[in-house]
Amino acid sequence: MEKMGFGNVTSTSKTMKIIDTEKKISVLIVDDDLLFQKIHKVMMTKFGTEVQLAANGKEVVDLFLSGASFDLILIDLAMPIMDGIEATKQLRSMGVTSMIVGVTSHNQDSEIQAFMKSGLNACYVKPLNAEKLIAVLNELKNI
Repeated sequence: MEKMGFGNVTSTSKTMKIIDTEKKISVLIVDDDLLFQKIHKVMMTKFGTEVQLAANGKEVVDLFLSGASFDLILIDLAMPIMDGIEATKQLRSMGVTSMIVGVTSHNQDSEIQAFMKSGLNACYVKPLNAEKLIAVLNELKNI
């Protein structure tokens, strides 16, 4: 299974443009892998979003406890200190309504299903590409 996300998206130069919005979308990228952090940050920045990084689930929970908020959270499944499943469960129990999209290098249906059940809006196998991110951003704007 490659994804549990939002519809099919085709790639053309016209679909690279995200629907304009008055407010910049704030994105939190949560991944302990610095390479994936950088790849996803570069792509999200190209789409005009404001990006912040975190290395594990505890950092995300602490950010929200301190009053931070984000429109979109891209969160890895397997991380040290606190994994994506536990962090997502805690965020949802705190009342966080941000769109949370899981990203994982694991491709097993059972792991993806468990991740989805934690409260994700969608889940994709790494690495994210422009088409997947466009689908996520357009879905976010429809909420």
